[in-house]
Amino acid sequence: IVKATGVDSRRTEPEPEQLRNDIDHLIWIQDEPFGSLSIYAQYCVMRLAKERVKVVLDGQGADELLAGYIAYQGSYLRGLVGSFQWGAALRESTGSIWHHAGFFRSALRQLIIRRGRRGLLRIKGPRVDRYGGRLDAILARELGSTNLPGLLHYEDRNAMAFSLESRVPFLDYRFVEYVASLPLDQKVRGGVTKVALRNAIKGIVPENIRCRMDKMGFVTPEEVWMKEDLRPFVLEVLSSPSFQERKYWNADAVIKNYLAFLEGKSPYSFEVWRIVCTELWLQTFFDKRSLKAAA
Repeated sequence: IVKATGVDSRRTEPEPEQLRNDIDHLIWIQDEPFGSLSIYAQYCVMRLAKERVKVVLDGQGADELLAGYIAYQGSYLRGLVGSFQWGAALRESTGSIWHHAGFFRSALRQLIIRRGRRGLLRIKGPRVDRYGGRLDAILARELGSTNLPGLLHYEDRNAMAFSLESRVPFLDYRFVEYVASLPLDQKVRGGVTKVALRNAIKGIVPENIRCRMDKMGFVTPEEVWMKEDLRPFVLEVLSSPSFQERKYWNADAVIKNYLAFLEGKSPYSFEVWRIVCTELWLQTFFDKRSLKAAA
């Protein structure tokens, strides 16, 4: 994109050492625990943007409107089978496997990881079947409750922490209403996501970008950080008296799970960071740890 447009591109590379310095402020501005360190990557982007601009544009909402997440494809396929559209179902299943084989391998790996993290928590909330039902109903849910509101919260807090205004043009109500009226095969077809958007930008965006299939989220090397640079920090949190005494998790099981990961005996579970983040949040807002420094 930069090469094709000639825009002035600026880069930031979040570092785990800097995260140690920023974590109190990040937890303070977010007001609630967050599920992955991608939130920190966005925080770093906003910090860099502050040096040049006052308003930023972001693409939030496009995936929820146009079925951009690969996980939606299973729901779409179930809907086709349920309505006896066998030809379309065959096309979608073949296309999904062809374009997204890596995703299905990753999903299988996550099922294995899920078995290994049983027993970490002492309390459980109500189970939410995020991908159950028809795809159009799922997208409406994702837009209004299960996914997008959280992403907008993270973005707004990160932007305002650096006195920036964040704007999300895909969520203009006229665009939302129009896209919501489109048939599902204008969103997913043959394993290809966001079909209508890809068609609309033909001739504007380079073809290798427009037709790209290896979707990647706003990710950080969280697994590597948790195994290497953040290891002393995480062990310090897990060894703290407050963590050991919380009623929300089984402290011994969490530590055992993390040590197994460090020793290469178990794959990484994102639950470990989520529990660590929740502990830091509890320390900050309930135990009154480092409130002055965080603010």
